[in-house]
Amino acid sequence: GCGLDLDTLRPAGSPTNNAARTSTGSIPFAERFSNSIREVGQNGRRGALMLTMGVNHPDIRSFITCKSNLGKVTGANLSVRLSDDFLRAVEKNDKYELSWAGDPTNTESISATEIWDLLIKGAHATAEPGMLMWDTILRESVSDCYADVGFKTVCTNPCSEIPLSAYDSCRLMLVNLYSYVTDKFTKEAKFDFAAFHKDAYMAQRLMDDMVDLELECINKIIAKVKKDPEAEELKFRELKLWKKVKVAAESGRRTGTGVTAVADTLAAL
Repeated sequence: GCGLDLDTLRPAGSPTNNAARTSTGSIPFAERFSNSIREVGQNGRRGALMLTMGVNHPDIRSFITCKSNLGKVTGANLSVRLSDDFLRAVEKNDKYELSWAGDPTNTESISATEIWDLLIKGAHATAEPGMLMWDTILRESVSDCYADVGFKTVCTNPCSEIPLSAYDSCRLMLVNLYSYVTDKFTKEAKFDFAAFHKDAYMAQRLMDDMVDLELECINKIIAKVKKDPEAEELKFRELKLWKKVKVAAESGRRTGTGVTAVADTLAAL
């Protein structure tokens, strides 16, 4: 499973210094990444992908609507990173500027509600794209306190439970709250906080152990690639990638311990 942010890709129609003259934009790349995940996921293996894009990217309308054709980008989830400025513009029915950092001249002023309406239409028709309240995520993110040393959040895992920095990994565990309700659906129903505290503590400790297990696997992968018969220049990129994943795992030790069955728990109480 991977998360990729498409903001670095130049918008459709942007000039390129080659024979093509202009870029095809980000959507063909979204399809390529989607197909790669589907190819990896064949024959019993699972593949998952999250593709995100900032709401101010000039390709944002194409990104929001690209899965209205149900045969397109079938190997990926899509989410739009929404900023506070955009949401305020929607509330006030103001204009909002689309722009791309790589080309300051490529800007467009549009109605914020136009983008919002596209998002709502997509959510109603196909439950996509998702919406990430990005400024809130960055404000609340513990890892972004260390953004200056490599832990700046750039995307999320495929289902958005945990925003992550570059090369970091998603490790998740859920504690089922429903199992801590005693005398369910009676007037004597109570939540066993003592048992929950004990299990949550143990779950988080186990999550930290999972980081060590992941590092063991990464070391085996690196050792295997080094022994492969291919030429060093062919193995260089793969080794470089896995070494970056290893550094992120060792230095961040990111975990996500969460809860499930909240609605059932409230009903049982």
